[in-house]
Amino acid sequence: MATVNQESIDLMAHLMRRAGFGADRDELERRAAKGYEATVEELLNTDGEQGERADREYFLRYHPGFRRPITSPGMGGSAWLYDM
Repeated sequence: MATVNQESIDLMAHLMRRAGFGADRDELERRAAKGYEATVEELLNTDGEQGERADREYFLRYHPGFRRPITSPGMGGSAWLYDM
């Protein structure tokens, strides 16, 4: 693996903190070697192995009240917030 400079690692650490993930030093070095743009695209890509539908079904498994927002006041807003 090519050696990356400290500025690239700092930039990647900032990106990962802002994205809400955080990362250890090894991951920061891997992502810095991959590049900033490629990392942003990877983080924004929602067409992963399971896709959005699987994520929503997994979420609803543990929060069944979100399935029928009409039955519980205020649940529709929570489902919208999760989708964002």
